[in-house]
Order: sequence, then C-alpha cells, then structure tokens
Amino acid sequence: MKNKNVKWDHLDEVLTNIWLMLERGATQSTDPFHWPVLGTMSIEGCSLRTVILRQFNSSDRVLVCHTDARSAKVKEIIDSPQTSWLFYHPEKKIQLRISGHTTLHTNDPFADQQWANTNKTNRLNYCTSQPPNTQIDKPSSGIPHLFLKKIPTLLETEKYRKNFMAIAVHFYSIDWLILKVTGNRRARFDWEEDRWKASWMIP
Repeated sequence: MKNKNVKWDHLDEVLTNIWLMLERGATQSTDPFHWPVLGTMSIEGCSLRTVILRQFNSSDRVLVCHTDARSAKVKEIIDSPQTSWLFYHPEKKIQLRISGHTTLHTNDPFADQQWANTNKTNRLNYCTSQPPNTQIDKPSSGIPHLFLKKIPTLLETEKYRKNFMAIAVHFYSIDWLILKVTGNRRARFDWEEDRWKASWMIP
C-alpha cells in the first residue's frame, strides 16, 4: 500500500498500517523496519543501538530482538526495564516510537525457541571468546579464526548457546508520525483497560 493512496483520516487505519509495517519488518530483512533502534538507560544517560527485529506479535504486543548475554545493554535493562524502540521508513516517511516493559530470556523455553530459529550464520555473533566492549589491540570481530575460514555447523555453535539472550518488549504505547509536504500528522496509541486508546496529536 502506497502512502499517497492513504488519506490517514482514521486512527483504526493508522493502527492497521502499523501492524503491517512491523510484520514486514520482522519477516523481511530488506525492510527498513527490520533495523530499529533500541534505547535503554545507562549511567551516562540514554544509550542507543541498532538491533534486528526478530519477531513481532500484535495480539500479545511484543517486539523481540537478540543480544549477547554479556553485553552492556543487559545490565542497563536489568536496572531499568522500561525501554523504547525507534523505527523509521525513509520511503514512506513514517516514524514509530514504541515504549514498553522489557524482559530478558536466557535459560527458558522462549529463549530456547529463539535460539532454535537462529541460523548458523547469525549464531556466529555469539561465538566470541571475549565479551562485547572488550578492548583489543587491533580490529577484530572476536570470532575464532576457525569459524572465519568456515561457517560452523549448528552442532558446533551449541557450546556458545550460553552467550545468547532474547530481549522481549511488552509494549504499551506507540507514537506514530508521518512526514508530509502538506503537513505532518501524528497519532498516539496507549494500551489501557485491555484496549488501545487512540488520539490525534499535533506533530
């Protein structure tokens, strides 16, 4: 659906389009929504990084990404589980800001399923012997030289399962913005009393 064919006059229409865009982001690696920014709170202030949207569930209001269990963002989320996501689609000129409560999953069925759905190429990210943020003398991915010569088998990656973590955000607010030459439009959706409370906002 092209934006030029949408009038954006109805909040229900906006919310339906949000679900469609997030679903494409979770399933299509070339879609801009596949690469959102996840924001957490650190001792220095707001901490931002690009992540990959691995799963989206509209009925449960959940966004999922993956991380190395040894990364700094893990402690930040433990200390402050309220996080925010930023999505932007440059062609459609649509921005989403989504906030929610975050849970971390390592040794549970949810994490096991996420790990099982991760292909061996992506599992390489968790095969480093040293944790993220480790200072080194020269540029390196940290991946063992053996795996740089050949992609490991799924069995070979299992020893690194302990480094894998799934991040699930149970979101409760969405701020939607579309940039238009004729005037930007903005809407907000808040989950209250088991339903979405929607309202138009001045951009």
